[in-house]
Amino acid sequence: MRTRSLFPFSILYIALSTLFVAQAAEPKDPLEYWLADSAPFWRWDPDTFIQQAKPLGFEWSTQNRSARAAPLKGAFFDKPVLESIVRFEDGSPNSILLSYYNRGDAKHPMSEEAFKQTVRELVTTISRTLNVRPRPGTRKSRRNDVRDDSRVWQRPDIKFELAYSYTPGPSFRAEYIRLTAQEFKPTEIPSHARDRVNPYEVRKNVTRDAESGDVWIANIPMVDQGPKGYCAAAGSERILRFFGQEVDQHEVAQVANTTSGGGTSVDALKKALQAVGRQYGFKFNSHMEWDFEDFLDEMEDYNREADKRGFRQVYIPEVGVIHVGQIYMTLNPEIFKAVRTDQKSEYRKFREKVREYVNAGCPLAWCVTLGLFQESIPTGAGGHMRLIIGYNTKDDTLIYSDTWGPGHQKKSMPMDQAFTITTSLFSLEPKGLRL
Repeated sequence: MRTRSLFPFSILYIALSTLFVAQAAEPKDPLEYWLADSAPFWRWDPDTFIQQAKPLGFEWSTQNRSARAAPLKGAFFDKPVLESIVRFEDGSPNSILLSYYNRGDAKHPMSEEAFKQTVRELVTTISRTLNVRPRPGTRKSRRNDVRDDSRVWQRPDIKFELAYSYTPGPSFRAEYIRLTAQEFKPTEIPSHARDRVNPYEVRKNVTRDAESGDVWIANIPMVDQGPKGYCAAAGSERILRFFGQEVDQHEVAQVANTTSGGGTSVDALKKALQAVGRQYGFKFNSHMEWDFEDFLDEMEDYNREADKRGFRQVYIPEVGVIHVGQIYMTLNPEIFKAVRTDQKSEYRKFREKVREYVNAGCPLAWCVTLGLFQESIPTGAGGHMRLIIGYNTKDDTLIYSDTWGPGHQKKSMPMDQAFTITTSLFSLEPKGLRL
């Protein structure tokens, strides 16, 4: 077990200033000194970390497990950082990710010239600061239309990796530039090298509370998608990280071709998850799907039931653009719930899939229409993807999680409401999973 060290920052600087040999006598960017070999940073407990890191903008995403700063207050290796995430293991920091550019958070796209210049400058600065020559990394995309590359700097105890990706050609598109630093233990098998999941180990995450009746999958990492439309990318990152893959939502977004302002239609979410599965060697399964014909049938049933109850029917134009989301917001939730749950075989299948996958320790990608029912935390309206992580047969509720940071790790709603807002149900399954 690692011992804790609570050295104040002044002592930290004195102890580490000789390790980053090319730096000036006074630390311009404290975070760079935190990441040196044997730095107290790697042994801080969560309370010490948040006390030291709060001035840089860090706040907990998951208490004592991951913290996020967006943006980071101050430069890192002489460059501004859009987003930084520190992840903990065994009660102390294990890795830190710094996103210099990603097209989800960036206000403006980066030109090809600026992209390549930024990478060159970072490689030069990091090499000089660490006093280590970089070696080529191993990150390569399985897609022909994108370019992934990376550079690795190996210190005795810390490995730094600068990864960057872009779509080449006349319509050049910068995807991301990010730096990760992680404690290095030569005896450990890197997570990206694992190709099988021990089904019994996965099932250990299934937690049962006899008193409340809750059955849920614990230890699913939280990812905050921020204000961008990255629910599929962030949700996929949570699933992949849960099963041991070291990825981030910007890398996943590049694979899924997600845009920051949309990509929440059922078809877009399905294609994104399929692309992610192919890239990372996960099996994609579709358990329930909804299409436009289903929508028309449901509206027909809804109008019939509304007429019986004396409520206004919905109008579906025969020509022109049909705004499905707007039509959903005009529905009477209770009438629509009665119509949906009357589809008894589909409702039964939904319940069975939830229990089957939760009991196996595998979260489900759940596509929904928000805004029909009031939730414990206001969510807005429109298409969205969240994770199903549990159920409760005592009070007939579904347990789910959103990619919106603290407060959204574990929430619940009545099972009939959950089925009513469902548009599709998918899974990303690693090799070796047993249902």
